[in-house]
Amino acid sequence: MKTNETLYLKSLNLQNFATFENQEIQFDPKFNAIVGETGSGKSLILDALQIIFGARTDRKLIRKNAEFSTIEAVFSTNDEKIKSYFNEIGHPFDGNEVVIKRIIYTNESSKSYLNYQSCSASQLSAFAKRFVDLVGQFENQKLLSEDYQLVLLDSYAGLNGDIADYQNLFNQLSSFKKDFNELINEKNIRAQREDYIRFQIEELEKLSPSIEDELELLKKKDMILNVEKRQATLGSIASAISDDEVNLLGLLKGCLNRAEKNPGIVSEEIITKLYDVKSILEDVSFDLSKDLNMNLDEENIEEIIDRIDQYSRLKRKFGGSTEEMLKTYAEFKGELNSYSQVDDKISLVSKKINDLEIRCSTFAEELHKVRIQKADELSIELTGKVRELKMNGASLRITISKAENLGPKGFSRVDFIAETNPGEGFFKVKEIASGGELSRILLSIRQILSSNDTISVFLFDEIDTGIGGETAVCIGKSLQSVSECSQVLAITHLPQIANFASQIINVSKSTKVIDDQQRTVSLIEQVIGEKKSEVIRAMNPIA
Repeated sequence: MKTNETLYLKSLNLQNFATFENQEIQFDPKFNAIVGETGSGKSLILDALQIIFGARTDRKLIRKNAEFSTIEAVFSTNDEKIKSYFNEIGHPFDGNEVVIKRIIYTNESSKSYLNYQSCSASQLSAFAKRFVDLVGQFENQKLLSEDYQLVLLDSYAGLNGDIADYQNLFNQLSSFKKDFNELINEKNIRAQREDYIRFQIEELEKLSPSIEDELELLKKKDMILNVEKRQATLGSIASAISDDEVNLLGLLKGCLNRAEKNPGIVSEEIITKLYDVKSILEDVSFDLSKDLNMNLDEENIEEIIDRIDQYSRLKRKFGGSTEEMLKTYAEFKGELNSYSQVDDKISLVSKKINDLEIRCSTFAEELHKVRIQKADELSIELTGKVRELKMNGASLRITISKAENLGPKGFSRVDFIAETNPGEGFFKVKEIASGGELSRILLSIRQILSSNDTISVFLFDEIDTGIGGETAVCIGKSLQSVSECSQVLAITHLPQIANFASQIINVSKSTKVIDDQQRTVSLIEQVIGEKKSEVIRAMNPIA
């Protein structure tokens, strides 16, 4: 019996849906055979279920004179994994019922609800892909997808745990590859930025700015601009101290001579102070002489003015002040230093990628070997099953090949191919023209793999196309076998198949007077137990 995720369709309510006025269908958890005459409304049940599973709605399905049509499906489950799934997608439910409802309006967009909350059709489609499988005259049959065929083979081979471990490694590899591409992209972008920054740094370093240097330049500029006044002022002071005919140093020396020639009259203390004053005046005279002899030639003046202009230009460019200019310079240097770290990161990530690629390739090779072995075993088993369904001489083969690149499940590629007529060659299952043969092959796959799959509800439409007699009996047995692990809903015209059902859903068509008009209505009769025999006897095998 199935031990993984399970749920089953409990009921389906159709209101104002085509020929269904207001009908509720209760389903058995196992095998439900939907029977009835052609045109009675059997296929409308699957149409309604497809809408529940996210298919596009069609206003033509709204019953005449009705403003809207309502389809509501209730699923039952006690599986904690399934409850977790609905919690994760934001549509939790209490108890054990999952409720899906869709309303089709005549004059506005349809509405969808999952567990009484508004939802998108894509969310319903995701739910259906996980838990429901349609086999019949419908598009997007999961079993015909090569990716899904690989899932089935891995399930048969018992590789699900190994696949999860491999995917963990592959996800790490993908993550590092993404990081690597981002680093390379960053490096390419930074290459242009780096050229720009190096140019700015070179321009700043050519000036070698500092607050002290700027102040000194401004001071020199002021001196240059006031050179005549400066020379005159400094010259007059220097002359008064030492150059004039009557100058301070000369007068002071005279005072010292008189004091030293008349000892005892002038105290030693005063004489000492006079010498101190003389020394100070001599120092001042020397400093003034240096300032007066400072070289302020034209070339030096131009250099100072040029550097001051550079300060002004770079301050406008880098923040308006020398402090901001120095701050920007430090930021540029820091950013340039960080660029050198990108190459280190690229090297490190590249080594990680190389290591993970080796590990993933080794793991994928091990998976590939197991798949080849199990594909041969499954091919033999499937061939036996399809022959039991009276596809005499048919053979089913699962081929395994290697893809060029590693993928989320390794590098194995799988193809389900079949030869339905001995000696006529093998073809991909999805390319087989006969719908009846395709249905039987898919049924065989389902019969073998249903106990190991997440699919819980199987819908078979027109599975009995082009068959009868003993083949129909074999198909009935197979459907019953699938229903031991999953719920089965199958539309059939054949009593041999209906005989194996746990419940028969008999769809009939009648007329009734509504608003003084004769209207067609489809009716549902759920048949179990002894009444099944009556319905089966009444079925026309060639209808």
